[in-house]
Amino acid sequence: MNCEEARPRLGAFLDGELVEAERAALRDHLAGCADCGPEITALERLREGIQEFAPAYRAPAALRSQIRLALRREQEAGRSRAWGGPGWLAYAASLLIAVAVGAGGTYSLLGERQESAIASEVIDSHLRSLLAAHLTDVASSDRHTVKPWFAGRTDLSPPAVDLAAEGFPLAGGRLDLIAKQPIPALVYNRRQHIINLFVMPVRPGEVDQTLSRHGISVRHWTQGDLGLWAVSDASPAELAEFERVFRAATPG
Repeated sequence: MNCEEARPRLGAFLDGELVEAERAALRDHLAGCADCGPEITALERLREGIQEFAPAYRAPAALRSQIRLALRREQEAGRSRAWGGPGWLAYAASLLIAVAVGAGGTYSLLGERQESAIASEVIDSHLRSLLAAHLTDVASSDRHTVKPWFAGRTDLSPPAVDLAAEGFPLAGGRLDLIAKQPIPALVYNRRQHIINLFVMPVRPGEVDQTLSRHGISVRHWTQGDLGLWAVSDASPAELAEFERVFRAATPG
């Protein structure tokens, strides 16, 4: 099996949907492929991160009753869909969405507050940037190249600064989509680690915080009218050091 054949099967491989012969062939390919091996690892980490931010909730009794009723109707109609089939699953999903929306706007669909939802999005964006090999739109360590690149592409002016002397060289930047808004992401290196620094407008009530999810660390702080989110598989201590030297290099 080659990379072209393997990549479309990665999702099915993780979900256990491949027949054993196909699964064995893909497993052998992943063990020796320098491209697909890290890709499946990033997918696994992405799935773990999503699971971390999607705690299990017991469905309300009314919802369970409606799902059971839908299943009985399927059986009575003589349909023999498997549990993974689209019919009842789409129906159940629509009910879940209706319940979530009806519960009000204080929480997102997964029951998270806005702050946690932003943390979830920046972690997902960090992992996607590594998975898709789309780390930068503009690759440069020169802040006079990186900073002007964002002009006209976003309303924010990210404080791009090279921190190579402090051990955090600037690698470039890109536009990302966070909370449905185009957001600048500055990319830094730390030894073998990548740090994505997401730059957003500060929101009322924001507080500094450090989070860690399945080996991914998040450090959030505010500077003036900007909220900054540093995300990496580097340690929380290294992200705290990154914040310190970044603040020192970008006063105000």
